[in-house]
Amino acid sequence: MKICKKILCLFICLIIFVLPCFSVEKGSVKYEDNLMDYSVLDGQKILQEADAFFKQYETTKDVNCLGTAMGKYYIVTKIYPVEIYPMVQLARTYDEKKLDKFAKEYFSICYDINKKDPYLNYYLGDFYYKRNDYKRALRYFRRAYDNGYSEYYDLNIKIATIYEKFADLLKAKYYYEKAFAMNPTNTSLKDKTLQIESLNYYNSGYYKNSDR
Repeated sequence: MKICKKILCLFICLIIFVLPCFSVEKGSVKYEDNLMDYSVLDGQKILQEADAFFKQYETTKDVNCLGTAMGKYYIVTKIYPVEIYPMVQLARTYDEKKLDKFAKEYFSICYDINKKDPYLNYYLGDFYYKRNDYKRALRYFRRAYDNGYSEYYDLNIKIATIYEKFADLLKAKYYYEKAFAMNPTNTSLKDKTLQIESLNYYNSGYYKNSDR
């Protein structure tokens, strides 16, 4: 068991420091899988560790935590090759590293598995949202919304923000109000809806009488 743990640690180091460079050189995210017998590993334990390091990165922005999370998520995707969650998480680590090509490759793999998955669509939408590609972001956000995330606070805010950017004030107001109902302590959301109301949006020329 100790030997297995040592091999795993070495493999994680290879992934963290070698995989991104290897991928850039070869132009894909493939890797030689014969270095490890994944069947002997505890996938759930490694996934929990990966999540812990990713959460630590989100709090501290420590790139070492991000690298460790990436390595562990990569191993989990090999143990569970059709599970969307670890695949999305791996894509998110590439997103954080600004390796867009590899992030999109893993998102694409997930999309082939289940294009309606709300977790996938939320973070795929977020990928484009952070890059100001709001049309694509809205497409995936709406798919997440329609498939189980309609009560997700952050999603409602982001959809509202996009509609406001598109000058569709009625829809923006709807989602801001919905987000405010979920978190009444956020007075800025209430202010936002009042601001939109003050514009008399029904007569502004921005109002669009279409389904939400």
